[in-house]
Amino acid sequence: MATSWRPIGEILVDRGEISRERLEAALAEQRQSGRRLGEILVLAGDISWLALAQAIAEQADGLDDVDAETPEPVAAPTVFPEGGSAEERLQAVEEMLKDRQRAFLELAGTADALRRRVAQLEEKLAHRDAELIRLKIADQQSE
Repeated sequence: MATSWRPIGEILVDRGEISRERLEAALAEQRQSGRRLGEILVLAGDISWLALAQAIAEQADGLDDVDAETPEPVAAPTVFPEGGSAEERLQAVEEMLKDRQRAFLELAGTADALRRRVAQLEEKLAHRDAELIRLKIADQQSE
């Protein structure tokens, strides 16, 4: 059974968050800069962190459709160049570690931004709840 996993960009286009043209431009920027697509779109103001998180959640939901009894084989990435010298293999490992560190920092930054946004939304919700209570009390007193 094939997985229904879809790329983040396709999910964002399907949800109407970005246009196909904007996706193509962001993908071109990604190829040039090496930055992650979601980061490019958020920093450009095309989507919000929340929209990105929702797209990631939708993407992750697609992984649930994979048949657990007959998983498709996934080739492990080659870390060391075949037949490479010790220096080339060391350089490959250093590049991999740098990529992992960059990905971790991006994830940490995204998580922090989402925490701040949730805190802001919780504060707004608390103010609105207080206002609703005040209005109910005023309505009851006027009866």
